[in-house]
Amino acid sequence: MSEELKQHILKNGFTLGVVYICIDILKYIGGAEYFVNTYVGILSILIAVVVPTYYTFKFRASNEGFIDFRTAFSSCTGILLAAGFIELVFQILLLNIIDTQFASELLDVSINTAVAQFEAFGMSEDEITEIVTAMESTSSYSPMNMLKGFGFMVVGYTIFGLIVAAFTKKDRPEFSEE
Repeated sequence: MSEELKQHILKNGFTLGVVYICIDILKYIGGAEYFVNTYVGILSILIAVVVPTYYTFKFRASNEGFIDFRTAFSSCTGILLAAGFIELVFQILLLNIIDTQFASELLDVSINTAVAQFEAFGMSEDEITEIVTAMESTSSYSPMNMLKGFGFMVVGYTIFGLIVAAFTKKDRPEFSEE
């Protein structure tokens, strides 16, 4: 990996990570309901799709309009990994050190939202009670569980990076007139 690509990943991954933190702070100020809000989630996903794709195209443009598959994949996935790690550290600090009570509020809102959805799907009370008990028994916001969640995100970042690399790659011609 070239030094130029490393700097590109770190700079833009840090920028995206700061955007993620700003969104998390706004969600925190808004309350636990905003952390599980569908529209806020969609906005976050949209940002996660648009920003690394934009920066990968920008990196291609800075290299005379050419980028190979590996470099495009590294650019997109690296930006997402860097930003995701920054957000993970922030969320671990927020939910486990700064305001541990907020994690409890998040769990309550998550359970209430899930119960409403399960009832809408027509699930029986026994099934809902079983699921709620399972949700209450595991702390989704413990550092270890958050790290596990990040592990799954890495898989998603990788798949997305492959997709972006497939349509952003543009190899240099084999024979050029230079």
